Amino acid sequence: MLLSCIIFSTMGGLIRYLSILDLHPFMTAFIRTFIAIIVLSPTFYKVGLPGLKTTKLKLHLIRGLASGTAVICSFYAVTAIPLANATSYSFIAPIITTVLAVIFLNEKIHLPRITSVIIGFIGMLIVLRPGMTPFSSGVGASLIAALAIAIAIICIRALSHTEKPNVIAIYSLLITLPFSFIFALFKWSWPTSEQWQILILIGFCAAVAQYSLSRAFSYSETSAIMPIDFTRLLFAATIGYFYFDETPDFYTFLGATIILCSAIYAAHRESKQNITKPLAND
Repeated sequence: MLLSCIIFSTMGGLIRYLSILDLHPFMTAFIRTFIAIIVLSPTFYKVGLPGLKTTKLKLHLIRGLASGTAVICSFYAVTAIPLANATSYSFIAPIITTVLAVIFLNEKIHLPRITSVIIGFIGMLIVLRPGMTPFSSGVGASLIAALAIAIAIICIRALSHTEKPNVIAIYSLLITLPFSFIFALFKWSWPTSEQWQILILIGFCAAVAQYSLSRAFSYSETSAIMPIDFTRLLFAATIGYFYFDETPDFYTFLGATIILCSAIYAAHRESKQNITKPLAND
């Protein structure tokens, strides 16, 4: 889990660096998805066309569009606002997921989960400070990404009853690729040799981070490793400080801490009820 946090934070720094080299994050999102498909091509071959048959195509489409939106918006966010801020907004996703699960999956919500949502919302307000700090496109992109991640998680929960994990991942990438391509067309530019090197490194980072994350959740309960997820904020803040001259304010850390604590509390309560939460990180 710690390794995945380091790599995800590093990937955010690389995406931001690519924007400095004049490669738009929409291009980065498209090429990153293309590289991910190449990396996972052995899985495609193993599943084969018969293995891709599904009766949940509409749900796969929603999940793929949500994942594509999350990738595009999160990639844009790390180039538009400080890395620490973009990371702190991602902690809102589990809170949104709880609300959506009640609405769309008919999950029962009790006092502990209601408390978690309220605390998480308070943390979000501390980070955003509406009326005190200007609302930017980067902030908006971060919030849309958090909502998209939550929608993707809800779709995965629904799909996991009938679909295999690798099939869910394949459909997500195949739908995200043309979706991200449409956005990339508006900012199209052929990467230079230096940019290609960083893009390949981003693709490699994504693969290793996802593998590490999957292994972490296979070794331990969610409530045991969720606290480690907060280190993403520390790593992002460190990278932003040393490489991009960014200094997060006190309220960013305070709000993010409150949001994460609410997510940990919710995860702990659900683990006691033997409920497993799939993840939607790509």
